[in-house]
Amino acid sequence: MTLRNVIRSMLKEAETPERTGVAPRGGFERTGVAPPGAEGTPPIPALQSGRGPLPPASADIPPDPAVVYRDQVARVAQKVGKALGMMEIRYLARSKRPYGAYAYSAISPNYMNVIIKISPEHELAGYQKIEEIKQSLPADVAKHFPHIYKITNLKKLGIEWPKSDPTDNDRNLGVIVMEVLDELPGPVYDLIKQPPAADDFVLEVFLNDTVLLNDFIEKYLITQQVHNVIESFLDNAKPDYTVADIEDVKTAIKDRLMLIRNFKYPRFEPSILNRVDFRKPTQRIAALKPQIKRLVHQALKRFNPGIEMIDDTVTTLANEFSDEIVNQDRAIPTEPSMGGRYGVMSGTNMLTSFKRAVKYMTNHGIFVSDLHANNLMLRPESMDIVIADLGHFEQESSLPPAPSF
Repeated sequence: MTLRNVIRSMLKEAETPERTGVAPRGGFERTGVAPPGAEGTPPIPALQSGRGPLPPASADIPPDPAVVYRDQVARVAQKVGKALGMMEIRYLARSKRPYGAYAYSAISPNYMNVIIKISPEHELAGYQKIEEIKQSLPADVAKHFPHIYKITNLKKLGIEWPKSDPTDNDRNLGVIVMEVLDELPGPVYDLIKQPPAADDFVLEVFLNDTVLLNDFIEKYLITQQVHNVIESFLDNAKPDYTVADIEDVKTAIKDRLMLIRNFKYPRFEPSILNRVDFRKPTQRIAALKPQIKRLVHQALKRFNPGIEMIDDTVTTLANEFSDEIVNQDRAIPTEPSMGGRYGVMSGTNMLTSFKRAVKYMTNHGIFVSDLHANNLMLRPESMDIVIADLGHFEQESSLPPAPSF
């Protein structure tokens, strides 16, 4: 074959790339990067990908409004930084809501690291309200709020909203400059996010916290249901029992149940990931029941006149103890002011101060809301948990303000 025929054959193949089974290289319009000097060069049909010709310009898909909004906020953030004399404005994170808050890191004019939050204007009220009453709050409550350096909005800064279309509405977003906070460590995040039965890690933390487990068992043993079960057991085991015997049984059960903290949950075994019976909280917690049953059995053994009389009692107590763990709420409720219940994990040492602060605010007319794990952060110097998003906080006008201390 002559050189001319070879070239002709290659050109013919280039005109029908779909027959080769391999998309030919080229067509930089797909990559978003044009070679130097090629910006004005139209794409060559023969070098497009083998998926067919590009659609005509008139068939362009309209841009996603959320993406447009993101880009607009990014431009606004740079202007905000410039207006405030900030440097090194860099994107950090954003709310899960499409039009929620965006956070940027920055360096202030006095060379301090800060966070700039660009948020819906209506959320400024929560920040302003907390700033007004913060000085009157006890120190152990106020420390769980962020240090706010400035609260303003785009109009006050003389910044216009960059419209993507002349018919777009103006937006006057809020601007909050605040201290830099760290993300919650994984263990703390899990404790706040999930109740024990919903997460393997949280369950392990619960079982291995001696103080927390002790308190939980004591509360469990003073319930009327447990009292009735123990009395029913003693009717058969020791008909002439006294109140002291009931307390002896409770003490024996408590001492044995405390040994559950030595139980090693098998979540690190690779085979666990594929086990159907570990996919639901109630199924995972059921893995504890054999351990509980064995310990209760040992606790009641010395009171038992015959093995046939103990099984029902042991099973009942084991089921009730497991159900008590399953029915616990998450440590910190999302909406404490709406009556959200605190779960057993709120008693762990790292959360007790924060829990007390939230309860104080709720009792003093401060409407505490939206306390999910993503809205809570850590002050690295003091290791205090801080409520990073105050946009949904309010103070009930019908109640007196928090007292001064």
